[in-house]
This record gives sequence, C-alpha cells and structure tokens, in this order.
Amino acid sequence: MKAKLAGPVKNFLVDESGAFIIEFAITFPVLIMLSFGLLEFSLVIFDYQRAAEATRRGVRMTVIELPIADTGPLLGGDTIECTALDGVVSCVSNDPTTVAQPSAVADVNFANLLTEMQQAYPTLTEDNVILTYEGVNVGDPTGGGILPLVTLQLKGVRHEMIVGHLIGIKYINFPDFTTTVLGPGSYTNTVPPKK
Repeated sequence: MKAKLAGPVKNFLVDESGAFIIEFAITFPVLIMLSFGLLEFSLVIFDYQRAAEATRRGVRMTVIELPIADTGPLLGGDTIECTALDGVVSCVSNDPTTVAQPSAVADVNFANLLTEMQQAYPTLTEDNVILTYEGVNVGDPTGGGILPLVTLQLKGVRHEMIVGHLIGIKYINFPDFTTTVLGPGSYTNTVPPKK
C-alpha cells in the first residue's frame, strides 16, 4: 500500500507546474500596494507643490492689485493682519493705536485673490488664507511713502488620502506655507515712522 501511495505523493511533491500561480498570488498584492503607495506619495508631493504655488500666486496678486488692508496708518514695527469670514474681510493690528481696517474694496479683492489661488489649489477656502502687512521703515515718508512687507500665509492645508484609508490614514496635514514680498509704491504711508 505504501508503494502505491509513494508514487503519487512523490509526483505531487516534485511537480512544479503550479508554483508560478502560488508565487504570483503571494507577490501580486504586495506589488499592487507598492504601486498605490507610490501613486499616493506622488499625489501628496503634487498637492504640496500646488499649495506652495498658490501661496506665491496670492502674494504676487496682493502686491500687484489694490491692497486688502488700508496701509496708510501702518508705521514701522506695526502689523495689520487680515482674514475673511463668509466673504467679509476683517483686519486687526498689533498696536492698539493703529486703526486697522480693510480697504474700500477689500471683500472683492479678497474674493479675487482666493479665486486666483484656487486655480493652483482648488480646495483652498478663505479660512486657509491670512494676509499680513508689516511696517518695516523701507521707503521715504516725504516722497513716495513707506512700503510695507506683505506676507501671505496658508494654514490648515491638508491632503485627503486615497489609499491611506486602507491603513487608517485619512489625511496628511501640511505645514503652514508663507511667502513674503515688499509691497510696491502704491502701498504708501506718508506718516513719518515711529522713533
């Protein structure tokens, strides 16, 4: 009886005709996960670059177009920070004696700014954008005015994961994006800087 079983068992143990299917069944899920992982990593890098480009576009548009804040009362060392909520821009200053108020067309300018930034990164909202004007005593108060430093910051930007949901990662929070440019001559303050 052992001799009769030895032949088929021996043939089964020696036969390698199905080995490829078993190897493929083991490696295929690993290859698929690696492929999707590389795709997800590429999308994270792509979104990071888009957010950085949106920041650069936004600050360029801010210094080219009319300002969001009224920078007239801005003196050296002062800052005016502007944000928007439901399409209405509000500005605050770090100095209680400086009156921080939005420009006359700030709501329209901020909406245009957000639209321009969304061309680079479509999921941005007004909650993500903080615009700061800082008096740095650059310029001439008697002719041309003091030029502010304009900083645009993106906060709370994140990448929604596609494959990461399979392993429990729903999103990746990006660090804050900040770009700073010296405002052009149209941003002027004719008040002499603080001594």
